[in-house]
Amino acid sequence: MLERKLIGNILLEDEDSEEESLMRYSKTKRHVLLNKDELTQLLERSTSAPADIAPYPQLFSPKEPQYSNFSVTETFKPIQIPNLNTAAPEFIPSVRSPTENKRSELVEVRGRIAELARDQAGSRFLQQKYEYASAEDKQMVYEEILESSLGLIVDVFGNYVVQKVFEYGTKEHKRAIAHQMTGKIVELSLHTYGCRVLQKVLDSVDMDQKRLIALEFHGNVEKAVEDQNGNHVIQKCIEILPYNCISFIVEALKMNTVYWAEHQYGCRVIQRIIEYCPRDNIQLVFDLIIRNSVEISMKNYGNYVIQHILDKGGRQEKEELINSFRTKLFELSKHKFASNVIEKCFVVGSPEQVNAFAVEIFDSPRVSELMTDKFANFVIQKALEVSEGKLQAFLISKVSEKASSIRGYQYGKHVLNCLEKIKSIKTKSSL
Repeated sequence: MLERKLIGNILLEDEDSEEESLMRYSKTKRHVLLNKDELTQLLERSTSAPADIAPYPQLFSPKEPQYSNFSVTETFKPIQIPNLNTAAPEFIPSVRSPTENKRSELVEVRGRIAELARDQAGSRFLQQKYEYASAEDKQMVYEEILESSLGLIVDVFGNYVVQKVFEYGTKEHKRAIAHQMTGKIVELSLHTYGCRVLQKVLDSVDMDQKRLIALEFHGNVEKAVEDQNGNHVIQKCIEILPYNCISFIVEALKMNTVYWAEHQYGCRVIQRIIEYCPRDNIQLVFDLIIRNSVEISMKNYGNYVIQHILDKGGRQEKEELINSFRTKLFELSKHKFASNVIEKCFVVGSPEQVNAFAVEIFDSPRVSELMTDKFANFVIQKALEVSEGKLQAFLISKVSEKASSIRGYQYGKHVLNCLEKIKSIKTKSSL
């Protein structure tokens, strides 16, 4: 008997014992016992792996090899893939061949759609299948969730199924489910999940239903605007409906524009009004903001409203707003929130306004105080970056004059680094 050390796969698969064959799948280094006939047969075959052949030590009489009719295909039967979705009820067909009919998967859960929609895995299953479902399957889903649609709308998982219906359902199905919400729009808008469904509804239904949904906020505008969920529905109404349908929203807010502009959620609604409503109808909103621009720009949320006007407002509103900050630039530049507004003024202002702002700031005897301030230094840098020609040369000279006095400060170093970058760019462009 000889011992053969084989690195790689065993070649004589049919003559191994069951135990040895199984071990081949977990080991790459094996010792196999061969008699002379087996050795002759092995040497006559071509091998792809090196083999070391050595006589088996005759210290004791080895046992004869045991042979069997072992077959890899018989021992390793195809693995049955289990349902890995343990959170789903057992009736959910989670393992399917790509070629199987998708309709059959929804039919298998007939009668349990509403229950399934409230389950995390079940909701995901319905969302995936509904998008490509046949008309018959969509009708089945609609019939089973219609009566319980209000409950599903405010459910942590069910709301996503309802949103899918409004995204891929038929016009009739959307209309019927939206009708179920009549009289409960304000309540739903204040709900974490209900407000999401309402926004999807407003994007999906016909104009007449959009108007009816918006009208339910009549007398409850402030309640919705100051809510972390409701304000999103109000914003959506302003975005998609003509002014004559949402004018009551503007009327309810405009007299207290300053308050809402500084409000955590109201500031978002004011920004949508500025962006989507006709200028002639919201002139009072602009007037109140410009009149109180300094106060609003210094507020945590109000400064975003000011910046939004500078981005989205008309030319006249921008000019009036920027001019309202003149003579107050030193204090505003050092403020945590207002400094962002002053930076924006340098970006969107007219050349004349940018020049006036730069002169006011850089001609100040306390300009070095701004260069070393943790907020104002960004205003200085922005002025250097956006200025051009003679104005930029003037600003560079002003910063260079103060270089020695600001070099020892953390934020002064930032200004000097910005100065060096600008000088480097100018040098390269002149070559």
